Amino acid sequence: MKAGPWVQCWRMAMARPGLFWASMGLYTLFYCLPLANGLLLRAVFDALSDKAPAGFSVWALIAAWVANQVGVVVVIFFSVWVWTSLNTLSGALMRANMMGWLVHGPGPKSVPATPGEALSRFRDDVFETLQFLESWIDTGGQAVFCVIALAIMFTINAEITSAVILPMLIVGAVTSWVTGRIHHYRRLAREAAARVTSFIGEIFTGVQAIRVAGAETRMLDHLAQLGEERRKTAVQDRLFIAYLDALGAGSASLGVGLVLLLSARAMHAHTFSVGDFTLFASYVGWASAAPRWVGRLLARHRTAEVALGRVQTIMAGAPPLTISARHPPHAEPIPRREALSEVRVSGLSYRHPGSERGVIDAEFTLRKGQVTVVTGRVGSGKSTLVRAFLGLIPNDAGEVHWNGEPVADLATFMAPPRVAYTAQAPRLFSDRLRDNILLGADVSEEELQAAIQLAILEPDIAQLDAGLETLVGTRGVTLSGGQLQRTAAARMFVRDTDLVVFDDVSSALDVKTEQQFWTRFFSSGERTCLAVSHRREAFRHADEILVMDEGRIAARGTLKSLLKDSALFRHAWEHTEAANAPV
Repeated sequence: MKAGPWVQCWRMAMARPGLFWASMGLYTLFYCLPLANGLLLRAVFDALSDKAPAGFSVWALIAAWVANQVGVVVVIFFSVWVWTSLNTLSGALMRANMMGWLVHGPGPKSVPATPGEALSRFRDDVFETLQFLESWIDTGGQAVFCVIALAIMFTINAEITSAVILPMLIVGAVTSWVTGRIHHYRRLAREAAARVTSFIGEIFTGVQAIRVAGAETRMLDHLAQLGEERRKTAVQDRLFIAYLDALGAGSASLGVGLVLLLSARAMHAHTFSVGDFTLFASYVGWASAAPRWVGRLLARHRTAEVALGRVQTIMAGAPPLTISARHPPHAEPIPRREALSEVRVSGLSYRHPGSERGVIDAEFTLRKGQVTVVTGRVGSGKSTLVRAFLGLIPNDAGEVHWNGEPVADLATFMAPPRVAYTAQAPRLFSDRLRDNILLGADVSEEELQAAIQLAILEPDIAQLDAGLETLVGTRGVTLSGGQLQRTAAARMFVRDTDLVVFDDVSSALDVKTEQQFWTRFFSSGERTCLAVSHRREAFRHADEILVMDEGRIAARGTLKSLLKDSALFRHAWEHTEAANAPV
């Protein structure tokens, strides 16, 4: 089904129906309190002009008017409290659904935007969508007031009321045209803001590269250019919004002016009292704002369409209603099932978009307790093979069988407790070293220490002032390249999976530390491993070596057989001799 802003916002409102209907009721009451205010003012002024009906004194009416004003203050307080709660919870739900899909949705996931643009969609586009929901509440209350107010005014003087309605209709027609322009300029403004946010994020992550290149001035000039583009689109966007507000204010002033002109004759004919005039003047300002609120509703509908479209781009493949689902996507606990005996890969292929490079028709078998090493020249497809095997990129063809059973969704299946993976460039978070290793894993202190020891990380932790409680900084900036890799390795080992997958995990290690790493790894028990490596230490321990060349597995076998039969592997072996020489 089509899921536009009306459907999505209704579903979010019904996720918290109590708050939504309470907010709708309170804002309707807030907008309708001026009805009582106008009736009280009418009674007061008629009493002062000796046209008051018998019953209440002037002071009693003034007291009622003061009580009405106090009621307005109380209603405003609770209205804001309830709406803020609904708005905050709805925004949290949208963001949880967005992040839940990216993390737990089926299939490989990648964000088709820079981190800055993605942040803009999580922040600004969620805000724009919820502004449309807010307009429901405002416009609903205003509509109730307008209907009742016009009905009261018609009973007093139909001719003057009809004259007041005319400018409201004109404003409504102009408003419908303005909203189309708002849609266009809001989209441009959002795109310009996202470019600024994205570039600032890239500057923060590339400060060192900018300084080394002496490009500070050029970077700032480009940022200023992006800022100027954002300013222009923002001004155009706000200009049309201000135009709508000006129309509403102008229609209110015009309405009051018409009441002044037409009421003079009626008052002269004694068919329109001072109290009637006061009531009309009180109602016209509020009633004339109705077209403005309707226009704002339509404008925000347009901006919400733009915002939801941008959100959908980072939720590629998600069902349309995922963004407003009451319960965010989450991963079901993965049962360990039977112990791994064999993983068979056949016909695995992936081609990078817009390129002939990738992996072509890869076939191999991983058996329990065996180590398979993938090697080859730079750009031969080693990392692509591993990522395709794990489902981190969408395969064009091929099958993976786990213990003889086909795996339908690699991205979901190839995860702990079955598989643990360490990427070529591991990512750490700006948190404690302990938290970067565990990432929420529920393990004992003994298991954590065992993983640290297996990753040869304990000497480094001993040298850190705060040990495992050390804050590693943004992306682990306080750690060396080797410490980053070994921290990621400890994160992998602490999960105790059936299969471990490395992508050049020891490339930043010195020879001595690398030898210790592989020695501990292979002496720690029977482990099934798929590793990308150029290191001789890995080749010596491998049960099978796969040699990649231009996306294909060009040769396979043991170290001894490949040195004998594969010129391609002999080249790789000789190339690594200097790098592996003792120091």
